[in-house]
Amino acid sequence: MNYGELIGDAFRVTLHNRFLWFFGFFAGGSTGFNVPTNLPSGGNFNFDDFQQSNTMLSAVQIGQGLGKGVIIVGLVVVALILAFFFIFMAIVSQGALADSVAAIDRGDRRRFGSAFRSGMGNFWRVLGYFIVFFLIAIGLLLVIGIPVAILIGGTFAVTQSVGARITVAVVVGLLAFLALIVVFVPLSIVGQYALREIVVRRERILASVGSGYGLFRRNIGRSLLIWLIQLGLSIGIAIAFILVVLIVGLVLAIPAIALAVAGVSTGAWIAGGIAALIFLPLFLVATGAIGTFSHAYWTLAYLRLTAPPRTAPSQYPTG
Repeated sequence: MNYGELIGDAFRVTLHNRFLWFFGFFAGGSTGFNVPTNLPSGGNFNFDDFQQSNTMLSAVQIGQGLGKGVIIVGLVVVALILAFFFIFMAIVSQGALADSVAAIDRGDRRRFGSAFRSGMGNFWRVLGYFIVFFLIAIGLLLVIGIPVAILIGGTFAVTQSVGARITVAVVVGLLAFLALIVVFVPLSIVGQYALREIVVRRERILASVGSGYGLFRRNIGRSLLIWLIQLGLSIGIAIAFILVVLIVGLVLAIPAIALAVAGVSTGAWIAGGIAALIFLPLFLVATGAIGTFSHAYWTLAYLRLTAPPRTAPSQYPTG
């Protein structure tokens, strides 16, 4: 496998099919308010006035409580709707990207509509894939975590020595960390392969896990190298992305900062709002492109590993 060519192909797929950035974006308190109340004033205390004021205060407090309750319920509903929307779109986007990148690699042409239909067509299978791997991850965490808890808890129970407790906790913690790396790095690679088995090869959910594991086992060295290259790319892209975000954000915020320093608060708020309206689309587009590149990288790596020895160069139609 030519890893430089793999990176270049992923970059070209991302650059020439910008409609995929939409899918790449998804694939990559309570506030109180005070109501002023007027208490009876005057030098003479009147119990009737006090009782009436107390009743009015109670009514206001009840109204405040109901208002806060409605706001909280509304916020919870909105948060749940947004959460379900993002989960739904994340699942759709996984299938849309995997199928579209594979089709583009074959030389087929894809558009937003066909990609979205593919994502919807694979929705339940991809959802089942996520559930299966979530359960596998929980099981592996328990396998690692229970012995760790027993060792550390047992040490704290049998000895009062601070040195012994710290030593055991540090040693066991390091071993647990290494175990997590040894277990979850291969699991993440198997998960990448299994997703493509489901979408590209149309495998069943449980069969895809076995197929993904078999592909990893036959290509351990190359798979780990693919993962390391992707890790390095992710770190480099993240650093560059943060720097660009800071620079662009600072440039866009200069007018608002200048107006705020000059004491023109209204102008500062308007300038800040305009800067946010300019910055937000740029941020969403950049994150979508990064997510698309990462997904395309793994899809193309999967296709290269599963391709027969003789392959023709791919053509990447623009979208």
